[in-house]
Amino acid sequence: EPLSEPAVALRDKLADLVWRGRLRETKLYNLHSRFDYLAPALATLCDRQMAATAGGQPDAALVRAVVIACRFSGRRGDSRESAALRARVAADAILRRDAFWAELTFVDEVDPTDDAWCRLGNVVDGVRTGLASHPTDADRSWLIEALADEGKPERRAVALHALIGIWRQNGRVDADLDAIRAGLKGDAALGRILNRWTAPPERNEKMEKFKREQRRRRRAAAAQENKRLKSWKEWRNTLMAAPAASFSAAKVETTLSNLYWWLRATNRRLDRYDVWDKNKLTHVFGSDVADRAEDAFRARWRATRPDLWSARSAGERSRTSVNWVIGLLGVSAEAATPGWTGALSSRDAATATAYATIELNGFAPFVTDLVTSHPEEVAAVIGGEATAELGLGDDHDYLPMLQDLKHADVALKRLCASRLLTALKRWPSVVTEEANGRWSRHLDQVLHVLDAAVNREERETIARECVTRFKAAPTGPLALAWLRGLFRFDAAQGAETLIDEFENDDGSGASGIRRRTVETFAALFREDRSVGFDVPDPDRRARLLGRLVRYTYAFIRPADDQMHDGVYSPNARDHAEWARQALLNRLLGTPGPEARRVVLEIADDDEFAEMRDRLRLFARNRAAADAEFAPYEPEAVVDLESRYEIPPNDRDGLLALLLDRLEDLAHELAHGDFSDRRTVRSITGESEMQRTIASRLRERANGAYAVTREEEVADGNRTDIRLAAVGSDQKVAVEVKIADKLSLDKLENALRDQLAGRYLRHSNCTAGCLLLTHRGRKRHWIVDPVSRKRLAFRDVVSFLKEKAAALEQEHRHRIRVAVFGLDLADPSSAS
Repeated sequence: EPLSEPAVALRDKLADLVWRGRLRETKLYNLHSRFDYLAPALATLCDRQMAATAGGQPDAALVRAVVIACRFSGRRGDSRESAALRARVAADAILRRDAFWAELTFVDEVDPTDDAWCRLGNVVDGVRTGLASHPTDADRSWLIEALADEGKPERRAVALHALIGIWRQNGRVDADLDAIRAGLKGDAALGRILNRWTAPPERNEKMEKFKREQRRRRRAAAAQENKRLKSWKEWRNTLMAAPAASFSAAKVETTLSNLYWWLRATNRRLDRYDVWDKNKLTHVFGSDVADRAEDAFRARWRATRPDLWSARSAGERSRTSVNWVIGLLGVSAEAATPGWTGALSSRDAATATAYATIELNGFAPFVTDLVTSHPEEVAAVIGGEATAELGLGDDHDYLPMLQDLKHADVALKRLCASRLLTALKRWPSVVTEEANGRWSRHLDQVLHVLDAAVNREERETIARECVTRFKAAPTGPLALAWLRGLFRFDAAQGAETLIDEFENDDGSGASGIRRRTVETFAALFREDRSVGFDVPDPDRRARLLGRLVRYTYAFIRPADDQMHDGVYSPNARDHAEWARQALLNRLLGTPGPEARRVVLEIADDDEFAEMRDRLRLFARNRAAADAEFAPYEPEAVVDLESRYEIPPNDRDGLLALLLDRLEDLAHELAHGDFSDRRTVRSITGESEMQRTIASRLRERANGAYAVTREEEVADGNRTDIRLAAVGSDQKVAVEVKIADKLSLDKLENALRDQLAGRYLRHSNCTAGCLLLTHRGRKRHWIVDPVSRKRLAFRDVVSFLKEKAAALEQEHRHRIRVAVFGLDLADPSSAS
């Protein structure tokens, strides 16, 4: 019960725990407590108690607990629990009053000040996390009472400032001001505050002069705009009256320039040069002018080719000629015709590609057509320009071609990949201190482009280049850039290289290692430019993340975290703190039993003593999430109604379905009226038995799975049978053995080495079944040559099931292994 004695005691102790756990240097705008993760739970309890006392008067301890719950849940955003409390308080005048004064007590203790106006601001500026909002006319009565209450002098000045604010909002009514003045009860200090904040503003001659000048400028601007519009109308009328003359050789330059500037002025996208719009021209100037303009623009681009950025003089690189932009519009006009690139010569294709490079904020859209029809010309222009710009990388912070390629389509990136790979291998090893940042930025952009463009073999080549360059100069000016690249192309090797580098560092000393750790992790995992951590194997990912997390908590210690006052401008330490938390979050988000084991191991370390219970809770929640199967789509419900079963969409469901189908098959062979058990029993070759079993499984698929035989997996191995789920990428391998032909040792080897060791290595096939068929020719299997202990077929199956369970435990349940016995012997002779 929310108002029971235990519930009230729990509330008060939770509130006290959060309050006493606050960091002493904490500020109102960024409150911290060692136990603020309990604030949402406290808010939930308080909300239930508020609901139970609705219409009554909540006690002061409850209101205090509500304030603490809301204020300390702020760093987690506007939580659902605290939002519900604020809504409840906002709807009740009595609660608003009590909450306002409880907030005042809270802020006075956290951030004490003698300035009453600042105290009011501390209360109402916490509207995102606090309870009190700016007082309104509905709050005036209890504020007047507080102003007149001489028994609580600490509230009077704050109430006065709140009432002055309401008086201003309501239009400065004299009667309201008289009521406020009456509440002062002759207090001289409060009277001075009232007079100062309600006196008419003094005349400001500078402000008046500024406003007069502002009005004059507006009139001048309006007159200039009227003149411009009049001139434009005259030009438009002339163009429409005599379009042929306007597009004559003598006037076409002026006409195209004016049309471009008009199109640009009427285009909402000021971040692009390409503003071609024939429909707009037709609507305003008519079809004749629009057709002539299109022809003139299209003829223009072939006559002039823009200079690429690297070929321009230093003073011209930041400028783009209007003549080039007019040519860009010409290419865009031509590109509106489907198949336009088919008639282009090699020279024209190169020219059009050059025009695509002068567009603002990326390449012009028509470059996509050129990539398809003229890849060699595009690669020569754009790839060649990227190489040329890298030759100037020492002197420029940004290289436009790399910037545009970074955001280009993957097909264009692939065209330029070979040139960038060559540039990567020739990357300078020694750079000046001044150019260090530039070359790091250029390298990061090149690697970003290659990441999307290269194949697996090239990725391995790039990863080797990155690790070689990093190890050659691990403290060099480009070391972090190469390390970032290594994480991008092989995150697992990147993590191992990073860990090895720090563990083998015996020359930096403790302080040096801390400094390098901060710099390195800030560069790799900072919030705004974090590298990926793509390690497909969840077990390996968990182990690597566990080592990185331990390292960050050892050398980027939470106890040394920075607290900022004023405007927040993050430095390397702040980025490193973010990296530490980001790596922990990635570990906690990694599925699988290995990740759970790593988290529990970390929880036992002294470095994590203060968060031990939370880590164990996260591990438990992760295990619960891993145990859940993926939710079914609505279509699966339809399948259930029509097929009386739902197709599995995860590994365990597919394995369970396989075993279910095998049970049906075994029952049919043993007890079916039309059993062909003797026919199946006559099969002596494993290959024929595989085909028979696969055929029977396919007949019983019912649309829930697909069956394949001898599908190639890792290292060229081929499974006997594989079942693939129709609702996901999960597969189950089936290894078929005729038990009569094999010893117990060979059956166990088939389970361990063949099924688990070869076929269950891929992430989407981690479940398998060893299917044993028994023809009845062999009645016993020897367990121990010394004792000569014998096992019947059913005991062999049980024995191998125990081995399968041990295998799952050995692999920390990354794999699922089942054993099924299909006894084909006659029931009278079955063993």
